Amino acid sequence: MDKHEIRQDPIRERIIGSLSYLENNRNALFGVLAVIVIIIAGSGYYSSNSKALSMESASNLGTALITFSTDKDSGVLLLSKVLDEGDNASKQVAMATLVNHYYTNDQFFEVDSLLNMDVKITDEVILSKLLSLKGDMRANDGDFELALESYSGSLDAYPSIEVELKMANAHHMAGDNDKARAIVDA
Repeated sequence: MDKHEIRQDPIRERIIGSLSYLENNRNALFGVLAVIVIIIAGSGYYSSNSKALSMESASNLGTALITFSTDKDSGVLLLSKVLDEGDNASKQVAMATLVNHYYTNDQFFEVDSLLNMDVKITDEVILSKLLSLKGDMRANDGDFELALESYSGSLDAYPSIEVELKMANAHHMAGDNDKARAIVDA
């Protein structure tokens, strides 16, 4: 090997080429790095803000439930506030608590209003119970078509013999004895 071949080291040439490329495209490199820093900072802020909202919502829910256990009227107000301002998990608990309270006190208009709110219920059992309750209220009003829709949704969320019997009763009350018999016989 002669001196010229030894001086032509391919690794050294690539390193020098890479450094030269970075130097020539310095502005683009700083732009990419700035965008990455902004994305990381933005996601950190969003995550921190989301956690803070969740913690505040959980705290407000806890306060509302404790107040509700001793003073129903004040508790209802606090639970309604959680229902308006809380995160989805807190809204679910507040809604279930308020529905139970209003239903046991025969305040069906309030129950109906709560059941028609746009709260995403993720627990299948709670969703099934709320839809079954909605079906009961529709059946009591004589609207068997809507009652059957609610019962069907309840069964889709969480199957229950109790809801199947309610569905059979709604078919019977609507005058469709064949469907009622088919549900009971199944």
